[in-house]
Amino acid sequence: MSRMKAECMVRRASDADMDAVLAFAAQIFADEQDIPKKLNFIPADKQPQWWCMEQDGELVGTAAIYREGGQWHMGRITVARRLRGQHKGTFLLKRVLDDVFAQDVDNIFLEARDATVHILTGFGAEIAGEPFAFYCGNVTPMILTRTAFLQHTNG
Repeated sequence: MSRMKAECMVRRASDADMDAVLAFAAQIFADEQDIPKKLNFIPADKQPQWWCMEQDGELVGTAAIYREGGQWHMGRITVARRLRGQHKGTFLLKRVLDDVFAQDVDNIFLEARDATVHILTGFGAEIAGEPFAFYCGNVTPMILTRTAFLQHTNG
């Protein structure tokens, strides 16, 4: 007998979620990319907003936006390894970006790993610079405008 896979849901992280959200993101980045855990914290002066993706009440993904240099940035994008290849990252990013652009954000900057570049390009993001080394691997600077996102997602 096969069991249906539970759907994931994405929501804004509450203050009560933050210890688990930070620990989840830090563990994935430390284990897979050698990024020091202390780099996952986003100081309050950068106005961070976090989202979490859950499946059956279990935390399985994260994403955050924050202000830096007068611009909104997105990062700390994670998906549990066992859910990769199932379009959960696309699901997470679509829900987060729907929420972000509903806040009258005009554009958002990202430094994306290859898998995320592919997802964001499908949402209308453009490459904004040359890839550069960041811990284990490269990241590519990208920008996504609200207009492009809405056009590419039929928003």
